[in-house]
Amino acid sequence: MLGAVVKIGFVFDDTLDAPDGVQQHITMLGREYARRGHEVHYLVGETHEAQRDPAFAFAQIHSMARNVKVKFNSNRMRIPLPASRRAMRELLQRERFDVLHVQAPYSPFMAGRLLAQARRVTPLTQIFATYHIAVDSGVAMAGGMVLGRVINARTERLIPAEHSVAVSRVAAEYARRTAGVETRVVPNPVDVARMKAGAGGAMPRRHHVVFLGRFVERKGVGVLLDALDWGVRRGVFPADLSVAMAGKGPLLEQCRERAAHIGVPIEFLGEIAEDAKSAFLASGQVAVFPATGAESFGIVLLEAIASGAGVVLAGDNPGYRSTMMDNDDVLVDVTGADRAEHLARAIARACTDDEWAQRVHRWQHDTLLPAYDVTTVADALLAMYEDSLVARTAHIATA
Repeated sequence: MLGAVVKIGFVFDDTLDAPDGVQQHITMLGREYARRGHEVHYLVGETHEAQRDPAFAFAQIHSMARNVKVKFNSNRMRIPLPASRRAMRELLQRERFDVLHVQAPYSPFMAGRLLAQARRVTPLTQIFATYHIAVDSGVAMAGGMVLGRVINARTERLIPAEHSVAVSRVAAEYARRTAGVETRVVPNPVDVARMKAGAGGAMPRRHHVVFLGRFVERKGVGVLLDALDWGVRRGVFPADLSVAMAGKGPLLEQCRERAAHIGVPIEFLGEIAEDAKSAFLASGQVAVFPATGAESFGIVLLEAIASGAGVVLAGDNPGYRSTMMDNDDVLVDVTGADRAEHLARAIARACTDDEWAQRVHRWQHDTLLPAYDVTTVADALLAMYEDSLVARTAHIATA
């Protein structure tokens, strides 16, 4: 089987039209597998724009169900309405996938139904699952456990234990607690070459701080403004410090109003286009992501590093800690009583301690990027696919 073309179907309840974390995960992997000559399909919730987007020309997109918007785990997301079993059977019979890789947790109305049909229609298709989620409340965990019980009765039958992975230690713990599934960690990928090329040679601006994310409480936008205010009042920052914040969300206007009273230039850029993201991140001598929780991984941390930001600082939540390999040099307490001081002093050090900043920059590039590059992650998953397909072939030969 090694070297053969593998027909891979990524199964995801949500739409491909939104550039959120899971969408980026499966898009990067799909693009990499297509580059290697494999055949890539997306079996997804209601999707329109991506089907017309030349950026997805490497794959075939199958919009399987209508979606409705809900709020879960401090995020807005879309869940599918019940999908047509007949349409699923016809697609599965026509395509005969080697691999279906579902993004978990998943809904019984679309992804769960599709996997059940695959077991009946194409029983030789190998099914895998990746768990992505981390939660920030007992209510969200309880909801996950209810969903886990709904799908868990089928999980062992549909997805062998050795075919389940999680993007981080936090996501693996969620899978264990909600679905009773033991997983190995295969992290989110970052397309290092693509991010570097997207930066277009942009270099960090001296004493410039950048933030990219949604303007919601858990992303730490309030903590960042608290830190800037604390640092300005106590004179810990360079006199020419500047800040740029990109993104949108319900707290954006409140943050604008507050920033007007902080004695440092703070620019609000709104939502930036994907093709401008790398250059924006590369402009920061310091890129700051002070999320307080409910983060399973934090792909933006790696995007900032790959783009060429000087030093990337992360809120010390379990997901970011896992991604940053427990390196306390770059993890900042953003939930304690002294969180504003801690973050302000970390930003100041990254701006003024050149020897330390260069050491951290080298570590982030030399240690983190090779571990998370899309080629590394794609290799790990492809090895799992191929081992399973080889075993399938051997089973058929001896049957």
